[in-house]
Amino acid sequence: MLLTPIAGKAAEGRTLVVPPRGHTFGVHRVTARELAVFLPGTQLGEPSGIAVTRLVATDDPATTGDDDEVTLVALDQENGVLLSNLGLLKVGQWDGSGGSLGGLLRPTDVAIDRAGTIAITDTGNRRIVLLQHHGDRMEEVAALPGFLEPTGITADGRGGFFVCDRRFQAVFHVDPATGKRTTFGLEVGFERPIDVATVPSGDRLANGKKRPVVIVDQDGLRLRVFDPAGALKATRLASSLSVADARFDAVDVDYYGNIFAVDRAGNRVHKFRDDLYVLDTLGGEDDPLGFRAPRGIAIHRRLGQVFIAEESGGTYVWIGADVVKLRVTEAAGAAAFDYVLTEDSLVNARVLDPQGRPQAELLTEVHQAAGPQSGRWDGTNAQGKRLPAGEYLVELRARATYASKSSNERRLLRAFTLRNRGPGSE
Repeated sequence: MLLTPIAGKAAEGRTLVVPPRGHTFGVHRVTARELAVFLPGTQLGEPSGIAVTRLVATDDPATTGDDDEVTLVALDQENGVLLSNLGLLKVGQWDGSGGSLGGLLRPTDVAIDRAGTIAITDTGNRRIVLLQHHGDRMEEVAALPGFLEPTGITADGRGGFFVCDRRFQAVFHVDPATGKRTTFGLEVGFERPIDVATVPSGDRLANGKKRPVVIVDQDGLRLRVFDPAGALKATRLASSLSVADARFDAVDVDYYGNIFAVDRAGNRVHKFRDDLYVLDTLGGEDDPLGFRAPRGIAIHRRLGQVFIAEESGGTYVWIGADVVKLRVTEAAGAAAFDYVLTEDSLVNARVLDPQGRPQAELLTEVHQAAGPQSGRWDGTNAQGKRLPAGEYLVELRARATYASKSSNERRLLRAFTLRNRGPGSE
């Protein structure tokens, strides 16, 4: 993928971070300029859906050294073209010309599984188009008619696909081998669903978590999480977020089951825990990542690689870790601290004196889950000796568990006063 640098320090821990130059050759964003330089003659009209996988056909199971060599598929809605990398240095496209299926008309979204099955919501033609990706080429397979307005699509955990049909006001599970459709979430129902995400077959979540099915409906105003059987687990309205006019245009799920949602009009990316607890909102006018009308997102869970379809191109970032709302509560002879992690992280915490010299180790490389966390210091050093009252600092450091852990770390300091313990205290 072709990428361009942005301003900002890559070493600063954030929820999403720019990969180091050695990984991207100093390039992380595709725009019309990069297309003209690296792929002359290629024009990108209106990007829409995007998906990523590690193909079984090109994966060497004997090594992990090639795990970042992913296959990306992305749609140009305006020109009715599917683009994909064919290996590391070649880009191929499929537009239906010369085949028996005909072309695409206003395609909205695309999905791909590890076996190489590609499914496209060919919205204007009211059908799903199936292709096969062989790693070095793509070929057409079949078209599945009978939809009204297919929009979002994702590969599921059973070798099939979930499809949102906005006009039908339903979400279907589709078996690509037979074309059979079954309705998902019958007991709940949907209003104008536009996108869906889950974890496809061959992928897995951390700690044996069940695969969530995440669905956006009400034309982007409601986000809901279901279990694989269709039971509703959590709901989040866009109006409940702290930013004005928020929307959910496309979603995906990371390795820990956390959910990312892009917000096209607000130039933002929202992140939630699997129970839709709000972890972070990135983007807006002053954000160094500078999202440009994002409308699609794809996550390679194994290494925390994130691909975002944007206006006239796309952005490639890594999942990082941030610490927000760090607070220290003083008590006689002790201190408590609490904070929120925006990603599952490896956490280190210690107490420093005003000169920055370590006084007590509180946490050392402890894996903590995204969301609220807390800790306590009893006022003693590593030898159990009580330290004198006075000014101290809590230092908290967090790194994501993905590829970014070697190059990005979030470090926060908070000052507090250790008070004398009351008379008679031991």
